[in-house]
Amino acid sequence: MKKLSWLNAAGLALMLGIGAGCGKKADPKQSSAQEPATVESKPTSKSAEPASVSTAKISGAQEVMAAVDRKDYDGAIAALLRIRQSVSTADQQLQFATLADELRIKLLEAAPTQPKAAEALGVLRKITGGR
Repeated sequence: MKKLSWLNAAGLALMLGIGAGCGKKADPKQSSAQEPATVESKPTSKSAEPASVSTAKISGAQEVMAAVDRKDYDGAIAALLRIRQSVSTADQQLQFATLADELRIKLLEAAPTQPKAAEALGVLRKITGGR
């Protein structure tokens, strides 16, 4: 009998827990009207972080992008490798990674029509992937 009453008590607690979760919720319009200051103080987009990174370019970044614009993809990879050798701080590593990503995007755009760009993209993947 004690087991049966323990099971009844557990079942009753479970039903109360489920019942409490299914109760009437607060009106979402009221809760959003009460918290406009906290929502506005938080940044809503992630563009603030990359903007600070892109403004302080690592030295030689212009050379890499200029080489891509001239369709000198081998020269762009060579310039990127020279920059990679000069990276010494965490901030420079972040800037290098951003530059490598920008180069990857440019090469991806050019690869379908330019075989040299596709080849340079493969080299870039080996450089940045470590394989």
